[in-house]
Amino acid sequence: MTAVRLIMSGAPVGQELAAEFGPLPPALLPVGVRRLYELQAEVLGDAGPLHLVLPESYALSDYDRGKLAGLGISVLPIPEGLSLGEAVVYALNTIGAGDVAVHILHGDTLILDAPLEAVDVFVGGERTNEYAWAEIEADAEGRICALHTTAAGDEGEAGRPIAAGYFAFSSGLDLLRALTRRRGDFIGGLNHYLAERPVTAVPTGAWLDFGHLQTFFQSKLAATTARAFNTVAIDGRTARKSSADETKIWAEAHWLQETPPSVQIHCARLLSFGAEGDKVFYETEYEFLPSLAELFVFGAAGRPPWLRIMEACEAFLNACAAHGGGGSGDAALAALTVDKTLPRLEQFGRDSGFPIDRPLRYDGAPCPSLVEIADRLVAAYGLDSGRADCVMHGDFCFSNILYDSRVRRIKALDPRGLVADRPTIFGDSRYDLAKLAHSIVGRYDQIIAGRCAVRASGDDFLVEFETVAAQSWLEGALGDLQIAGLGGLDASVRATMISLFLSMPPLHAERPDRQQAFVANALRLWRELEAA
Repeated sequence: MTAVRLIMSGAPVGQELAAEFGPLPPALLPVGVRRLYELQAEVLGDAGPLHLVLPESYALSDYDRGKLAGLGISVLPIPEGLSLGEAVVYALNTIGAGDVAVHILHGDTLILDAPLEAVDVFVGGERTNEYAWAEIEADAEGRICALHTTAAGDEGEAGRPIAAGYFAFSSGLDLLRALTRRRGDFIGGLNHYLAERPVTAVPTGAWLDFGHLQTFFQSKLAATTARAFNTVAIDGRTARKSSADETKIWAEAHWLQETPPSVQIHCARLLSFGAEGDKVFYETEYEFLPSLAELFVFGAAGRPPWLRIMEACEAFLNACAAHGGGGSGDAALAALTVDKTLPRLEQFGRDSGFPIDRPLRYDGAPCPSLVEIADRLVAAYGLDSGRADCVMHGDFCFSNILYDSRVRRIKALDPRGLVADRPTIFGDSRYDLAKLAHSIVGRYDQIIAGRCAVRASGDDFLVEFETVAAQSWLEGALGDLQIAGLGGLDASVRATMISLFLSMPPLHAERPDRQQAFVANALRLWRELEAA
């Protein structure tokens, strides 16, 4: 063995982050549609065996185990309650690597330009906030003299970098001795190592700290990319969404501008809109908040936080339902389902060759063809209900909903703004509930994140999802929702949700695996509707 590389993530995140995401080990925090360890593995490369240190009580899902194995990361469980230095000692003794180089990355840290081949180096970065840090005292040649721990709020010594969370040691045995002599005090042990061996400070401007609530959202912003189908430019103050699709962008801006104040308070705040070159744009205030998709797929929040989230969703939907436009909700729902689903299915059949007219099976049980399911759903939509229209978001799914736990209010993003190709703020509550259900019951966000397994044998399909502890609570809370006399899991909502999955395959032509998952999921949901 030439070197040992450790990602130290042996204790849960602090209280602030745990209140948002649950008691996750930091390397498992969500960053977009991935966990932090996936980004860490990318930047650390394949310079040798990589070990992820986790609390031994943390139960990894099968999907995370598979992902970690695919990345070549070995999981190293450690006992609870160890200090960082004690955890390093335990990990090195467990591995039994001998006197080899040791590279350590803090589990809440991403160093984009770490000196992966160098040893006896500590990476230093600029202080970005007033949290407690370990400052690096170095001489004119960059040799580190000592690390000094500063308290939260302490500005520290002017000009000194702080230890950014990446450390490389030439001697694992000397590191073990140093940490042991200082009884597991990590900074004390490093100072003891510095007294024995020359270590150089390597500056970086490319480090991201996910360890505190404030720095987490700043770092997440820096690490994530623009949404698909659009260009979204984010500068930390505003989010500018632009596209050559003028109708779509104007419709979204119109919706954000024209909805009543009682609805707007639950939405992204529109700042400006206009034309720029061959594109149109609108700009909203950027919110440093987690999306419900991140919380659902990757978080570990308990039942009370999720019930508060559902209450916030219900408050938004009731605010929408309180304002009508004098039109027909049935007509709006028909335009969004009947008029769209079959043409989308036909496009999918043409483009992929999938037999949309052939009967299928789900886990061995017979199902109609996709076309027949689409036709039979029409009766369940309730298009003769006589419901009046109301304000409708139109894309009220988890990835478009942020949650502010401090005020217990959601922020809804990316409204549809179009019904039958006509800009409008009005539509039908059943469609918004169906969009919410397609994240909760339909597990859409897990499909997008690849946290499901699809088995297909001829015309027989099965989809299995990663277990989410919140699933049963959320489905129960969704069923309890009452929006203008409409239940969150009424048959018309379920039917609309299924039509959404039938309509999705042609929108993901570049991902045949997702198309297969959407087909399997539509069959699963159809079987459940039939059994209800």
